[in-house]
Amino acid sequence: MRAQTPIAQLAIIATIVGASAPWAQARRQSTPAVTSPKVSQSSAPPSANVEIGRQVYTKKGCYACHGREGQGSPTTGPRLGPNPMPLPAFTRYIRAPRGQMPPYTEKVLPDAELADIYAFLQARPRPAPIDLLQPK
Repeated sequence: MRAQTPIAQLAIIATIVGASAPWAQARRQSTPAVTSPKVSQSSAPPSANVEIGRQVYTKKGCYACHGREGQGSPTTGPRLGPNPMPLPAFTRYIRAPRGQMPPYTEKVLPDAELADIYAFLQARPRPAPIDLLQPK
């Protein structure tokens, strides 16, 4: 069986996000915000901590494939932030990934740590828009 390319992995993630969008939108409207000024309204639990998420993300080695800021790489792992997929889809993917990523069971990565990582990814700054049509 052939390994999936990063483009195929991104297509799968996009499909998951698209399929869960109506549910995620309803969930976002009924869930309190994460306690961080940078983090927007989402389905992350209110107890999630951005700084602990950064530490766990580094400790578990996520940065090796997904970059220090979750920006991803075409050769190692998809972009995770900013604007990660909804938490339920993110959790499903982490627990039973496809491709080369190992599964992170609850024994390896408890739900609280997973929520902290999610809060960290949500808090990543959005890239500034680049206006290529405006002269300098």
